[in-house]
Order: sequence, then structure tokens, then C-alpha cells
Amino acid sequence: MTLGMAAAAALGAALTTACAPGRDAAGAGPTAQTEAQAAPGNLRIAVGLAVTRRGDTVPLSADFSLELRGDSVVARLPYFGRAYAATLGDGSPLCFAARVAGFASGRAADGSTEMEFEARTREDLFRFRLRLYADGRATVDVFPQRRDRIGFEGEVE
Repeated sequence: MTLGMAAAAALGAALTTACAPGRDAAGAGPTAQTEAQAAPGNLRIAVGLAVTRRGDTVPLSADFSLELRGDSVVARLPYFGRAYAATLGDGSPLCFAARVAGFASGRAADGSTEMEFEARTREDLFRFRLRLYADGRATVDVFPQRRDRIGFEGEVE
């Protein structure tokens, strides 16, 4: 299903209530993590723009964010795109709290910091790629296993 820009913006506003704090996905409990794996630390990115796979941009309200808390991720993000499997929940598949797996961090060629990790929920397996710039900007690319990819732009808080 394809959304127009106005419909996507309205849906983003509606998802703000569907993705309220404290509304974690049921069954998204911790997964096993090896001792050798590094913990990501603490980070909060307030996202203000979604970029769909087709290249459409959708402005978002200030209520959407991605947080790394120790070895867990808390995602409060809307989803605009196509799913290749039935959705189990009634809200956004990107509203969850889960354990981080496969965390890796390093410097990109442009001097930004790049982080990659995975998070599994009952909905899907999500691969995240974060890029943090020195001026406070951040990009978040999400690669779900059963859905179209989506990107976000925002600021590090």
C-alpha cells in the first residue's frame, strides 16, 4: 500500500499515540548475548524526518525517538512501507524495547561515528545502522527482515 505525503503525515501524527512510552511489544524479551560483545552505552536520538524506501520524506512530530540504554534499544518510531508478512500488533512494528545483539561501532571515512546492531521482536528482526555526526545530526537506517527498509533523520540529545 502506498501513501501520499499528506496521508503519510497524518498517519505519523496518529502513530504518535499508538507508540506512546511504556507500550513495549509483548514477548520482546531479552535474547542471549555473548560476553565478548560490547555494550552500546546510552544514547537518545530524537527523529524529525522519515525517509521511505521510495525516497518520500515524511516530517514527524517531536514524540519519536530511538534510545540505546546499556545493552537494550527502545524504539518509538513510525513505519511507512510495505510488509511482506502479516503484522501481529495494532501499533507500529517499530515501537518496542528489546535486547541489542551484534553491536559494532567505528569511524566512517567522513569522520562520523557509525553503529550497527540487531534487535528481535515478535514482529520481526530489525538491523539498525546509526550514523552520528560531530554537529549533533544523526541518521538511523532500519532494515527489517519482513518489511521494506526505512530511514530517519534527527538530532542526538
